[in-house]
Amino acid sequence: MIQSIFRAVTIRVSGLQQAAFWLALFSGLSLLLGFVRDRILAHYFGAGLELDMYYAAFEIPDILFVTAASVVSASILVPMFALRAREPKELASFINTIFSYFSVFIVIACVLAFVFMPELVQIFFGGFEAEASKQVIYFSRILLLSPLFLGFSNFFGSIIQYEKRFLLYSLSPLLYNTGIIGGLAFGAVKFGIVSAVFGVVIGAFLHMAIQAIFVFSSSERPRFEKQILSHASWLEIKKVFTLSIPRAISLSAGSLVGLFFVAMASRLSVGSIAVFTLAFNLQAALLSLVGGSFSMAAFPTLSEHYVKKEIQLLIDCLSRGLRHIIFWALPASALFIILRAHIVRVVLGSGAFDWSDTRMTAAVLALFVVSVVFQCLQLFLTRAHYAFGKTRGPLFNNMAGAVFTVFLAFVILNFSSVFSPFFSFVGEMLKVEDLSRVNVLVLPFSFSLGAFISAALLWFSIEKNIRIEIEQSIIKTVRDGVLSSLALSLGIIFALRALNDYFVLDTLLNVFLHGLFSGLFGIACAVLVLFLLNNHELGEITKSREV
Repeated sequence: MIQSIFRAVTIRVSGLQQAAFWLALFSGLSLLLGFVRDRILAHYFGAGLELDMYYAAFEIPDILFVTAASVVSASILVPMFALRAREPKELASFINTIFSYFSVFIVIACVLAFVFMPELVQIFFGGFEAEASKQVIYFSRILLLSPLFLGFSNFFGSIIQYEKRFLLYSLSPLLYNTGIIGGLAFGAVKFGIVSAVFGVVIGAFLHMAIQAIFVFSSSERPRFEKQILSHASWLEIKKVFTLSIPRAISLSAGSLVGLFFVAMASRLSVGSIAVFTLAFNLQAALLSLVGGSFSMAAFPTLSEHYVKKEIQLLIDCLSRGLRHIIFWALPASALFIILRAHIVRVVLGSGAFDWSDTRMTAAVLALFVVSVVFQCLQLFLTRAHYAFGKTRGPLFNNMAGAVFTVFLAFVILNFSSVFSPFFSFVGEMLKVEDLSRVNVLVLPFSFSLGAFISAALLWFSIEKNIRIEIEQSIIKTVRDGVLSSLALSLGIIFALRALNDYFVLDTLLNVFLHGLFSGLFGIACAVLVLFLLNNHELGEITKSREV
């Protein structure tokens, strides 16, 4: 029985359509488990000190993981595996070399982080009081097992992707969230937030273990080499580091923004870190569904047209991707903003997560979602630059956007007396009940402006003649998107008021149905407007044409 299940899970998936299906399916399931995880956390701990400490403790281990994992990412190693595939001994030697160097690197990095954790926590999270700071240090040290396990899992995952065992690869994220949910389910009441910390470690171990079992039973199983300082080994590892360093810096930019934002939030009112992180996770789902899907789908085609120098086809593909991102992201953003309280209440609202937490998180979510279009464009344009063989542009542009974002938030928070009236006004507009917590709105506001800057820099990095031609093709899409979003918003607002007499918003079901029916009415209004405008993207969808 167990062997049959293992064979089914580790089956080779060679077809592109099959691989995409499994990856999409399990990505959706992982997203769903992520919502369940956040709901349980919110239920037991609310947007308070315990959740603040938990999320703060994540940041330093997360930076370590992002930096280390980029060295052994599939995008770096899989092409190198393929180049050595004809010589099994050469492939085995290469795998052993990478495994040996990475093992030493990740262990040393985790040990150093463990030793200097008190100093790191004091530098970044000085806003916590002494007792809370001790807890963050304790949690962070435990969570250092996470980058250790996930780092090795990333390495094993590269081998599994090379072997095209996509079903096995897709299962790991599910096990990670399952570990956290299990830790909370069995220990939240008795042990408090530390149960989630140990749940993360369990989830990271499961993430690694399911892949390690297959890798160490396959012909590509890695072995630790004692002679890792040999000249030949160093030449191999140098090639990997040369390719991975730009990627590591680029990936670290986003994580560093998160670290500095959480550091700033630790100096604000209690619950600010929790509210910021929970809202960020919700908007990240929208980014993944729209920006992530179109970026991944267009990348191979853009690369192929660029290599073949099919410039007009490349422009057409780039234009279609941008048009459809705008087409989907604009109305989706409007829907999230208008129904922000319903979304937060349905996903997170129970137990200790009270109405004040809901209002505050909904306001932060709205300011994040304002920039979802630009975040999607940033993601798509970054992939487009990579398809054109340009890696320095995205690196510098994304770093510039990250620096601007952090600098802007720092300036606003340090001159709060100047900006306070504006953010109080924003808080009142977004129906924040406790205006003493309104300073946290500075973070998503700065993040959204940074996303706009990054997207603009990437856009103007494209060759002028290509850019001008694309601009002409997307003007109508932008106009249609704005008008349909306006129709959607007005439709939802009308439906919410019309249905108020039929739904008493005191239960999860009533809140869900109230938002669902209002949202569907708003979507119908948007579709009607698009139909009357003879929208090209809507026509492509209804005709089931491939984009």
